[in-house]
Amino acid sequence: MKARLLILIVLAGGLAVYFAVGKSRAPTVVVTAAEDQGGDGMTREERARKETEKIELCKRPLPGVEPPEKPDLAVTVEVDPTGKKNRLYFNISESHGYYVETFRIQAWYKREGVTGPEDSPLEWTLYVENFLKANETFRTCAEVVPVELSRVGGDMGTTANWDAKIIWHCRARAKNPDPLPFVTDMDRCH
Repeated sequence: MKARLLILIVLAGGLAVYFAVGKSRAPTVVVTAAEDQGGDGMTREERARKETEKIELCKRPLPGVEPPEKPDLAVTVEVDPTGKKNRLYFNISESHGYYVETFRIQAWYKREGVTGPEDSPLEWTLYVENFLKANETFRTCAEVVPVELSRVGGDMGTTANWDAKIIWHCRARAKNPDPLPFVTDMDRCH
């Protein structure tokens, strides 16, 4: 019994020393030049980009000045050609070749006797926080839910049944800013 007691006392003493020394010693952490001790495992650059993403595109700094002529935007609408989803595709272009950011698209269902959004049974506005690169076409999409489709007989129809127009846009530049603004890829069109 004395041997067992002696072994337990030695083990208890060893554990006490181990924990006492281990807790008083500071952990060894290697921090590179690009990292800081924010506790989230991100570099300063990654953290700054995340903070920038939280600011609306229109409120971020943008180099350059507005072009002399206002943007001349056009939008076309297509019904999803696969027929698998109740999806509309919107293709936005600009006639001067400008960079333009953030859009409000008014879309509506057309049928016989419907001349515009004001007399359409299904009309809504889509807010798109992204940008159109200079001399390119920007493509985005929106889903039409069954409850909305019930207002037009429950069917998407064809591309000829839909129309849209840009009712607002934010800033424009004659050429792409360098660097292009970072936007989260939340594109539902894939």
